[in-house]
Amino acid sequence: MKNRIFSLLLAAMMAVSTYAQSQVKYVFYFIGDGMGVNQINVTETYLAALKGKIGFEPILMSSFPVVGLVNTYSATNGVTDSAAGGTALASGKKTKNGAIGVLEDLETPCSSIAAWAQRAGAAVGIATSVAITHATPASFYAHQPNRNMYFEIGQDLCKSGVDFFAGSDFHRPNTKEGQPSLRQQAKDAGYTILTGGYKE
Repeated sequence: MKNRIFSLLLAAMMAVSTYAQSQVKYVFYFIGDGMGVNQINVTETYLAALKGKIGFEPILMSSFPVVGLVNTYSATNGVTDSAAGGTALASGKKTKNGAIGVLEDLETPCSSIAAWAQRAGAAVGIATSVAITHATPASFYAHQPNRNMYFEIGQDLCKSGVDFFAGSDFHRPNTKEGQPSLRQQAKDAGYTILTGGYKE
């Protein structure tokens, strides 16, 4: 299993390395959170049924020339969660369910492929359809023992140096008494915040 995650990460690292040598302009790393072979299979079966066929109606991703599969159990559970799964996909390291960007000891930070890309001189963006401090996107920039530490994860975002974030805002941006909101901390860190197309 470790070899499978390592292989997936190695492929992504090779893409970043190729980028660093100016042979590639962009590298995209897509994660279908909670998606696996069964979800793809049922989608293709459903699309075939819509056309009155028995069997499969292939979707675009099924035509890709290379496929990689990984086992997604965490360091402590047979069924992972988005935090441990995201950490494994971002860093190649297994951790406890609920942990973000740290090893199983809940203290030692894991370096993610986003950090590797930054060190290689690439501009890095993280985009999601959920809150930017949610477990999967946070696994690429944050280091916290608990995925519910949204304020601390947001502070890690502000310190990350990632060039661009897109998502549905921070989750609980005002939860620490006596501290500026996460939006204000992001602005103080040099980020421009756009909400609903309007600059704050």
